[in-house]
Amino acid sequence: MTPQELVNVLVKHDRYVRGQTGGARADLRGQDLSGLRLPAVNLHNATLAGADFHNCDLTRADLSEADLSCANLERVTATGANFERADLRGVRFKDAKLNNAKMANADLRPAGTLGRPSQTSADLSGANLEQTDLQRAKLNQANLRDASLRDADMRSATASHADLRGADLTGADLRSAALNNADLGGAKLKGAKMGMARLAGARLVGTVMSGVDIASIELQDASLQVGVSKLPDGVQELLREHVLWLDSGGAKGKRALLEGVDLRGAELAGVYLSGAGLRAANLSGSNLSGAKLLLADLRDADLSGADLRRADLSGAVMTNVNLRRAKLSYAVLHPVALRDGRGATTGKSAPTMLLGAKLADADLSFVDLSQAMTDPGVALSARPALRKVAH
Repeated sequence: MTPQELVNVLVKHDRYVRGQTGGARADLRGQDLSGLRLPAVNLHNATLAGADFHNCDLTRADLSEADLSCANLERVTATGANFERADLRGVRFKDAKLNNAKMANADLRPAGTLGRPSQTSADLSGANLEQTDLQRAKLNQANLRDASLRDADMRSATASHADLRGADLTGADLRSAALNNADLGGAKLKGAKMGMARLAGARLVGTVMSGVDIASIELQDASLQVGVSKLPDGVQELLREHVLWLDSGGAKGKRALLEGVDLRGAELAGVYLSGAGLRAANLSGSNLSGAKLLLADLRDADLSGADLRRADLSGAVMTNVNLRRAKLSYAVLHPVALRDGRGATTGKSAPTMLLGAKLADADLSFVDLSQAMTDPGVALSARPALRKVAH
C-alpha cells in the first residue's frame, strides 16, 4: 500500500465514523504499516486484523472497537491511545509503550483458528502499562511477564492462567479482579488494592505483597508465603530477585546471598530458596516448613529449633549445620541430578551433605537419610522411624 492509498483509506474512514457521505470503513487487514507515524489517527471500529504496526507511533490514537486480532504492535508507542472494547485477541504488544492508555473492556484472550482450539495468547511481555485503564479487560492466558502495571486500573479484569512473572503491579487497583491460576512468581504487588480479588490456585512465590490486605483475597489452593509478606521490604525484594533468577535459569534476577543473615524466628514457610547462599545464616526457631532449599548452601548455619517439616533439602550442603531440636519429619534429602549449562544431564548427582551436623534432639521421623552424606551411625538412627511408613 502506497502512502497516498493509506491517506485515502484514513480520510474515508474518518467520514465513515462521522456518518458523512463518501465514507468507508477502513479495511487494513494484513497490511504492513510498520514504523509509520500515526499520532491521534482515527481508526475507531476499523478492520485491522493481522496488520503490522510494530515500531509505529500511535500516541493518543483512537482504536476503540477496532478488530486488531493477531496484529503486531511490538515496540509501538501508544501512550494515551484508546483501545476500549477492541478485539485484541492474540495481539503482540511486546515492549510496547501503553502507559495511560484506555483498554477497558478490551478482549486480550487467546486467538483461535476456525475448527481448532485457541493457541495464540496475547503477548504484552515487557510492556509499559503504567496508569493504564484495564477495567473489565479480558487477559486470560496473556503473557504479561516483566510488564509494568504500576498504578494500573484492573478492577474486575479477568486474567486467569496469565503469566505475570516479574510484573510490577505496585499500587495497582485489582479489586474484584479474577487472577485464578495466574503465575505471579517474582511479581510486585506492593500497596496494591486487592479487595475481593480472586487468586485461587495462583502462584505467588517470591511475590512482594507488603501493604496488601491478604485477608480480603480469595486464595484457595494458591501457593502463597504469608509469612514472607511480613518481612522487611529489602528481604522481600531479595527473595523476589532470587525467584526470577531461578525461573529464568539465571538470565534474570539475582541469586540470593544471605550469608550470615539474622532471620531468627522468621516466618519462611514454603519459601523458594533453592540454590541460595545461606552459609552461617542464623535461622534458629524459624518456620521453614515446606521450604524449597534444593542445592542451597547452608554450611555452618544455625537451624536449631527450626521447623523444617516437609522441606525439600535435596542436594543441600549442610556441613556443620546446627539442627539441634529441629523438626525434620518428612523432610526430603534426596540426591539431585546435576546438569550442564545447556540443561543436559551430566550423569553426576549431588547428595545432601550433613557431615558434622549437630542433630541432638532433632526430630528425624520419616526422614530417609540413606542417600545423604552423614557421619557414621546417623543414617542408622533414622531407620526405626522409616519402618513406620510401611505399616
